[in-house]
Amino acid sequence: MEPLFSNLIGQSMVKSRLQFAIEGQKAGRPLPHFLFTSAFGSGKTAFVREFAKNIYDGNERRRYVEINCANVKSVSWFVEKVYMPHMLDRNCTVLADECHELPKSVQSWLLTVLNTEKSHIRRVVYDDSEIEFDFLRTSIHFATTDANKLSKPLKSRMEIMTFAPYSQDDLKQIIQINCPDVEFQDNVLEDLVASVKPYPRAVEMLARIVNDCCAIKQRKEFDSADFFNLSHMADIKQFGLDNIEVGILKLLDERGPMTLTEISACLSIPANALRQDHEHHLLKKGFLRLVGKREITPKGKEAVKMFKSVDGAE
Repeated sequence: MEPLFSNLIGQSMVKSRLQFAIEGQKAGRPLPHFLFTSAFGSGKTAFVREFAKNIYDGNERRRYVEINCANVKSVSWFVEKVYMPHMLDRNCTVLADECHELPKSVQSWLLTVLNTEKSHIRRVVYDDSEIEFDFLRTSIHFATTDANKLSKPLKSRMEIMTFAPYSQDDLKQIIQINCPDVEFQDNVLEDLVASVKPYPRAVEMLARIVNDCCAIKQRKEFDSADFFNLSHMADIKQFGLDNIEVGILKLLDERGPMTLTEISACLSIPANALRQDHEHHLLKKGFLRLVGKREITPKGKEAVKMFKSVDGAE
């Protein structure tokens, strides 16, 4: 039998903790209420799904239910759409994905559901009656990119699982797993990893493009020349930057330090979108710094020179 989670790359500590929880469940212990938190595309949902696949009651695999919390409008919605059909007198593992979207009223109600008292039975008031959760038979887990939007008392009911950054070797393995028929030549895997944001979802999307390229060329080998051509055809940029991020750097290089509002006006992109979707990666790469205003770093200036030389070559 293969070890648990062998098909998932990286996150050894997360794997170890989840395997320990599964062993505890087999020994008759209730599962913890896990909160998985990490950046977009880090593999949270994949890990929860694999975790759920390995939870059994006797010889029967426990049912798995996944809900997007943006759809949870009220306590009544949760009870009628999740508890009644899946959890009442049933064995079930529930993932509340994007749980930062849960309304405050539902978060408050879950405080009672996830009460830390010793009994595995929870009886909760609902609609002038009581409903019962048996956490030997069911478990509720949560995933989010923004744990700060959950109430602190609710988070204190959960065991928080944070994901470590993926290493370069992890990202290479993810590409190879998703390109099983491709033979990578030269050091092209290094080039591929350097051209993508360091998260499994982004790497998997790049792997699909590589597979498409090999299918079009009708050959299995993929080398540095193929990557150079593919970069132009599929608009793959160095450092995992997208066009907006390159645009931010070029703007700051030309005009000097700017406020987020000024950048937003120049690029015609909402300030919140710039902050949430682009600034983090530029800061992480060391291309941008915040000193009251947004300012490009020397490393960022070097990146701009490189992009301008590529533009000139084209």
